Amino acid sequence: MKKAKNDKYLTTGFERFSYFGFFLGQNIIYVIQLQYLSYFLTEEVGISLGTVAMMLGISRVWDAINDPIMGAVIDKVRFRSGKFLPWIRISTFLIPFFLLAMFVNPASIFGAGAPMAVKIGFSLAAILLWDFSYTLSDAPIFSLATVMTDRIYERDKLMSSGRMASALAAISSAVYATIKAEVGTTATVGVYCVLALAFMIPIMFSAKERVNHPSNDIGFADIFKYLFRNKPLFVFYIGYLAIAATNTLQPLAIYFARYNLGNEGMTTMIMAAAIVPVIIVAPLLPSLIKRFGKKPLTIFSSIAAVILCVVQYFTGYGNLWLFLVIAAVRVVFMQIPLLLYGMFTADCIEWCAYKTGKRTEGISFSLQTLMTKFGGSLVTIIGLAIMGAFGYVEQAQTQSASALDGIWLCMTLLPAIGYVVMLVIMAFFYKLDEKEVEKMIEENMAKETVIDA
Repeated sequence: MKKAKNDKYLTTGFERFSYFGFFLGQNIIYVIQLQYLSYFLTEEVGISLGTVAMMLGISRVWDAINDPIMGAVIDKVRFRSGKFLPWIRISTFLIPFFLLAMFVNPASIFGAGAPMAVKIGFSLAAILLWDFSYTLSDAPIFSLATVMTDRIYERDKLMSSGRMASALAAISSAVYATIKAEVGTTATVGVYCVLALAFMIPIMFSAKERVNHPSNDIGFADIFKYLFRNKPLFVFYIGYLAIAATNTLQPLAIYFARYNLGNEGMTTMIMAAAIVPVIIVAPLLPSLIKRFGKKPLTIFSSIAAVILCVVQYFTGYGNLWLFLVIAAVRVVFMQIPLLLYGMFTADCIEWCAYKTGKRTEGISFSLQTLMTKFGGSLVTIIGLAIMGAFGYVEQAQTQSASALDGIWLCMTLLPAIGYVVMLVIMAFFYKLDEKEVEKMIEENMAKETVIDA
């Protein structure tokens, strides 16, 4: 492979920026649906908590079917213009379009007197179509980093920039409530869709697939066999799913702001305080990984997250500034494992290639996508279920003391459970480290014929 002018990077500066930009746009869209969809469906469309939970459950069954299938298709299909970029180009316009559809109140189309079944059917169809379009982009965009360069530091740098973009996306969502107060929900989501699209488009023209791995000479069904043999991947994603399914700050922040704090607009301050510190930490991740390694960082962060969740629960939210300070610190540690997850997937792909001789980027990253969306739905389902058990009533002006306690429990102690699981997984079951992965990459490359695209 030819050396770039800068020995440290094979990619250009604009290429790396466009990779960051796609993640920023994609995650603006993801965060909006994660934080505000259940609230929109319960408080504006008028669908019950139980039905919303059922709809999200159906969408995850749909994901369990289409995500791995699409991952296998991505592994097998190679277009003339590349292996991963064509899927990104296809999905770039679909993701914002179907996000907007999810936030259209069916009553505005079918009338205020439309049967609830019609409202549910319309919203569910929009959710399923959005899920599918998101799948078309997520596995390819993560996989793209593995063919833009063969250098592990540069690959980690690209993926780290993508995770920093996700944190910035969360900050952008903090002004959602402010814009919504002026123009309404659907128009606000439309603004976010246009913004997201502007960031996503450049990668369609700037990114280059430089590393050309030989095509897999395995059948479609056999791709799943190699996936299931990837023990490190499954071990890691047990822990990842545990933290994703209990990380309640984003989906429940608006409930907490409206009812516990008495002001829906406080969502902006909560999200800003929780995400700004992550922006500071994210650029440091490659250096932290180089010094300490991903596994030790995850273990330390999980311990700190558990301690701070418990501290936050017992200090309460009577002192708003103390609440915001503790939330900001604990979210930094809670986010570190989530910022690293794409890098763990890439390492596990190298492990599979080393052990089996077969590369399965598409289906491996589709498992990552499935776990991300599954965790995002589970956290909402679990949170709504706990809130309902504590007496939460949708569309009420105020909530009972018991319901407020349920929201606070979900916001603080529930996440600690997930990080305990991740701690156990990483301390006792996940075995890969950076040095081992680097050796595997070298041996994998030696076995392959790698050419400039």
